[in-house]
Amino acid sequence: MIIEQSAVFEAPGLRYRNMPAVITTAAGQMAVSKGRQGREAHNLIKVYLANIRLKEVRTEILITAYEPLVINPLSESASTVGAGVAVPAALSGVMPMAEVFKLAVSSFKVHDWSLFGSATA
Repeated sequence: MIIEQSAVFEAPGLRYRNMPAVITTAAGQMAVSKGRQGREAHNLIKVYLANIRLKEVRTEILITAYEPLVINPLSESASTVGAGVAVPAALSGVMPMAEVFKLAVSSFKVHDWSLFGSATA
């Protein structure tokens, strides 16, 4: 389920050669299970996605981040982190995932290694 989606926008600070990248972001919720566990053991997570399109090289980069919302008591994860509603990052003394995601997307850089010559001797 999609919770929010940004408009498509150019990122003038993120360029490959002379072309700015085009970025779209979205956040949603998803039910997932580990390994061979079935639907009865699914956990609810929030998913953050950023699609960065580099026009000059006709490729895209996908940045993803996941944040647990509810851990199912039947999930393998419950034995490690406990079942129930996940403790918000701010209450745990760590940076909230939304902020980590924004930082990752806003600081993403592309280096044109072809300017440095061949990596092999």
